[in-house]
Amino acid sequence: MNQFDWIAHTGCDGTPYNSLVSCQAGYETGADVLEVDVRTSRDGIAVLYHDDQPDVSQYTYEEWTAAGYEPVEKLETILTPYRGKPVAFNLDLKTEEAYTAAAAVVDRLDVWSQVYFTGVTDHLANGPRARHVIWNLPPIPTDLADDIYEERIRQYCQQAEQAGYAGINAQYGSCRPALVAQAHQLGLRVWLYTLPADEPLLRHYADMGVDALSVTDLTPAMELMKRGSTDGHRS
Repeated sequence: MNQFDWIAHTGCDGTPYNSLVSCQAGYETGADVLEVDVRTSRDGIAVLYHDDQPDVSQYTYEEWTAAGYEPVEKLETILTPYRGKPVAFNLDLKTEEAYTAAAAVVDRLDVWSQVYFTGVTDHLANGPRARHVIWNLPPIPTDLADDIYEERIRQYCQQAEQAGYAGINAQYGSCRPALVAQAHQLGLRVWLYTLPADEPLLRHYADMGVDALSVTDLTPAMELMKRGSTDGHRS
């Protein structure tokens, strides 16, 4: 079986979403990549938050806290403990503004070697940080004929390669061997999200040669894949 990286989806193993506790659980379980959602407050602080309602960007960090909304972690809080450690972060950007705030934190901590971006990233094409982007593949119908699928994948992979991105981030149901083959031919990584802890499914995509699998039920998934072989590795 091909080796691949484990991505600990935020909220892994029943922990609170977008929390330091979630990152700790993923790291201690052995994930190679820790995923969090990133937005920015009105005063330019990168925070971990998924939804757009209420809109955290309309509040300063202090105003948000004072309003009694769900507490949010600062990105700096979760990056700092893992600086220089053998783990990477998938920062799922929810807005273009989130990149500016996140990049300032990554610059300050000097952890670019540990950071990738997914989500809202088209504005980073051909820029100085394009190689940190794992580009979200546009939705692909699962019932496409193979020839139409392969042509669409060829176009998308060429688009990602020409933009200077590091790879493709795809919903697992849209991934066929042609995607992996075309992406790897162009030097692109293939990340898949978000798989259940189902051994046949995990092995199917691992055998396909993908580079990373994102799961929420991390511990069960890793235990299933350890049966009979040693799979996954820490970067």
